[in-house]
Amino acid sequence: MTRSFRVGRILGLDIEIDYTWFIVFFIVVVWLSFDRSTLHLPGAPAPVRWLIGFLTAVLFFVSVLFHEISHSVVALRNGLKISGITLFIFGGVSKMTDEPSTAGVEFRMAIAGPLMSLVLCGVFLGLRFVLGSAGAVGAVLATMFGWLGLMNGALAVFNLLPGYPLDGGRVLRAGIWGATGNLLDATRIASSFGQGLGFLLIILGVTRFMFGRDLGGIWIALIGWFLVQAAQQSYQQLVLRQQLLGVPVASVMTNQVEWVPADATLDQVVHDHVMRHNHPAFPVLDGGRLLGLISLGDIRPVPRERWPWVTAREAVPALTEAHTIHPDVGVWDALIKMTSGNLGRLLVTDSNGLRGIITRTDIMRLLRRRMELGV
Repeated sequence: MTRSFRVGRILGLDIEIDYTWFIVFFIVVVWLSFDRSTLHLPGAPAPVRWLIGFLTAVLFFVSVLFHEISHSVVALRNGLKISGITLFIFGGVSKMTDEPSTAGVEFRMAIAGPLMSLVLCGVFLGLRFVLGSAGAVGAVLATMFGWLGLMNGALAVFNLLPGYPLDGGRVLRAGIWGATGNLLDATRIASSFGQGLGFLLIILGVTRFMFGRDLGGIWIALIGWFLVQAAQQSYQQLVLRQQLLGVPVASVMTNQVEWVPADATLDQVVHDHVMRHNHPAFPVLDGGRLLGLISLGDIRPVPRERWPWVTAREAVPALTEAHTIHPDVGVWDALIKMTSGNLGRLLVTDSNGLRGIITRTDIMRLLRRRMELGV
């Protein structure tokens, strides 16, 4: 089950919102609406405070989105693939499916986000200065823009901290990578900085909560925990990519594929294939032509009494490019495709039709074998 949904498209990039984002959005709106020390709106009625709080929160997350778009634009201009941008509880992330080709590309991509935040900081503070003397409405807007300016400045400073995968950690990685020529070692060192920074934030947050009775300490600790996890996972992902780099799908896929004839009834599919081979999905062929992949999820909605009459041809979903991959494509790309599509397997096809099938289990088996051999 997917945790995010698409809300639009900007510059060719899919913009998605993770369901966890609504948690932090609600917290920010409530904070801005009720904490009178944050937005200075003396005497403003509750509906006005709610409205200003809501608009300020929206503009803040638009700022976060601009921060991520700047990363993505630089990445795209340097030939990297970006599948989209997702806003979630701890901010935003550009979904990059490959690593930068050089340390220079890494540096330019990393610094683009904080630079955008600093530009937005200047724009919002400039609006605050201009509107500060423009009457009651201007004063309210000036308060809103002033807060947004300070938050964008804080966002830039925080992201420049030298802890991978923060932007500052990526700048650090670029520097080490450029000096040593070793991306893996540079990532390991920058990731260690990221974990160290994360643990410091956890300690700071817990201390602030215990001795200052400040609920903000919990949020700081959560950010620290997220940073520790992200730093570890980012390094592990690079190690995984290095293990799979250069390995074609054809060398890992299962060649002898159990398939289902298009005219087979669902009764036959279940009894002759599912129960006998214990696979969750099977390719459906019509005289050698691949129609798609039928799974238990496609069979269950059909009433049991209709299984003897409904054929696999009728029940199988139409074949899409998202479910297929060419045998010459790398295993790493296959894994990325499975992960982004929440798939357990891909059909391996070429101009001659079905060549095989590759599953996550096949990829994990390859990794175990390489680790056992010390490769």
